[in-house]
Amino acid sequence: MAYEIELKARVEESDLDRVRSSILALPDVKDLGSTSKFDIYWSHTEDGDPIFRTRREMNADGPDVLFTAKPSKTKTEKGTEENQELEFCCPDNQWDRILSFCSGIGLQVCRLKWKKGYGYRARIDGFDIHIELLDIRFLGWYLEMEICPESLENFDFEAADRTLRKVLSLTGISEDAVEARGYNKMLREIGKERG
Repeated sequence: MAYEIELKARVEESDLDRVRSSILALPDVKDLGSTSKFDIYWSHTEDGDPIFRTRREMNADGPDVLFTAKPSKTKTEKGTEENQELEFCCPDNQWDRILSFCSGIGLQVCRLKWKKGYGYRARIDGFDIHIELLDIRFLGWYLEMEICPESLENFDFEAADRTLRKVLSLTGISEDAVEARGYNKMLREIGKERG
């Protein structure tokens, strides 16, 4: 079981270079290079709620396929997400078989999502933070930040939230840019949930 505390904020395309420079100026930051992700959400029906996601991801380490289900997902009023995730990886050379398997057992594609951009890792206030600056197809650019604790026992959610907002401030992005809605909801609202 994996856990994540996540915050995302809109970034104006005209501000990308400045935000990238601000990220690279963070303490203990590591540039992970470019990333590209293609997500397929599976359901019992084309318009149903997703059961799980298959992600084909290309990054500096090469291609991977990641399966993710989120049995627990909550959002605070300030836009912070707290997710419980079940995940596993498999080799990219299995992608076609995965698609055949999912459709072969009667599942339907209910959502599609494309992300591409840049990944970083930083250590701030004792938290390891995964940071991505991503172009979400049809939605524009976003700064995504997440902290993934190994356990929730004695985990300080408020401190994690403060740290994510500190990073937001260090990158010069306003709290007003925080997006409380999920990407899937935003894509549904503009009629682009299936690409």
